[in-house]
Amino acid sequence: MSRQYLSLELIGYWRDANRTEIPSDGGVFCVYGGEYDAATGDYSLHRLIYIGESRNVSYAIAHHETRERWLAKLGDNEELCYSIGVVYYTMRERCAAALIHEHRPLANKREAIETFTFDETEMVLSGKTRLLNNHFIVSPEGKSGVT
Repeated sequence: MSRQYLSLELIGYWRDANRTEIPSDGGVFCVYGGEYDAATGDYSLHRLIYIGESRNVSYAIAHHETRERWLAKLGDNEELCYSIGVVYYTMRERCAAALIHEHRPLANKREAIETFTFDETEMVLSGKTRLLNNHFIVSPEGKSGVT
């Protein structure tokens, strides 16, 4: 088994009201719950709700079959917010699986959270990474850690 090293830069954040502005690139996306402060223009993230992947993240976010589950995970005065990371199609599923396994989002399926079917993967995240670990390793044996 060989370790795969992946580096991912996340961009965003987009409020749900502005989700049509999200690029249509292929990659992974993170869905958060939080509050927007109109006075400062800042978004305070409270929880990671979902992580997914798609060849068109903008379309996937706008038409996702679990959107109602995302909304059900919001607290009082919270709204959905998104960040994305552009990932080449050959690594998109592996990258999403590693992120899901490591971060255990509230609305992802339990099987996606508990299993990792790829070889050991080391990830380094940069950019818009609030509520995410910036450096971690996941393996099919279920171990995770940071070097």
